[in-house]
Amino acid sequence: MQRVEEIEVRPFSSREEYELMLDYFYKADDPFLRGMGVDRLKLPERDKWLDALLVDHEKPDKERDRFYLVWLFRGRRVGHSSINEIVPGTEASIHLHLWSSQLRRAGLGTEFVRRSANFYFERFNLKKLVCEPWAENRAPNRVLEKLGFAFVRRYRTTPGVIAYEQDVNRYELRRPNQTTKPTAPWRNRFSVFATTPCRGLSPSR
Repeated sequence: MQRVEEIEVRPFSSREEYELMLDYFYKADDPFLRGMGVDRLKLPERDKWLDALLVDHEKPDKERDRFYLVWLFRGRRVGHSSINEIVPGTEASIHLHLWSSQLRRAGLGTEFVRRSANFYFERFNLKKLVCEPWAENRAPNRVLEKLGFAFVRRYRTTPGVIAYEQDVNRYELRRPNQTTKPTAPWRNRFSVFATTPCRGLSPSR
C-alpha cells in the first residue's frame, strides 16, 4: 500500500491544471466516458469550457459555480475533485476522478476522497456533502461507502449537463462533530468520518 505522506490535495492554481482536467474528458475513449455516465456528444466546445472555468476561478468562494482540487501523488498530478451546487455554510455536491489508470487499483482513491471532503467541509463551512455516482459504477460506490457516506436512494435522472439519463445512487455525508480514529494502516495519523452508512464515489460530471 502506498504511503499517505506521498499524497497531497490542493486547490487548482493554474490554467495548465484546468487543461489537464479537460484532457481527462476529451481524450478518454467512449467506453470509459460511458462508465462515468458521460455523453461525449454533450461535451461543450473545449475552448469555451476552459474560458468559463478560468472566469469562475477568479471569483470569490461564495460566488463560485464550481471549486476544484488537484490530487498529487509523489509530486505528480494524478486526478481531481470538484464541488458544485455550492451553498456556503450548508451543502455541496462532490465529484471525484482519478486520471491515472495505473493508480486506479492502487488503493489511493479512498484517501484522496477523504482529504478532499475534509477540505470542502472546512473551506466552505459545509454541513453536508452529496454525491450521486452512476449506480452501476462499482468503484466509486465502494469508496463512498468506506468513508461513511449514507445511502439515501437510487433513482433515474440526467445528473449533469454532460451526462446521459441513468440510474444514480444518492449518498450524503454529514460533517462529523469531531474526528474519529481511523482503521487500517493510514488511520493512526489522519482524521476520518464517522461510520454512518454512505454513498458512493463519483467519477462524475
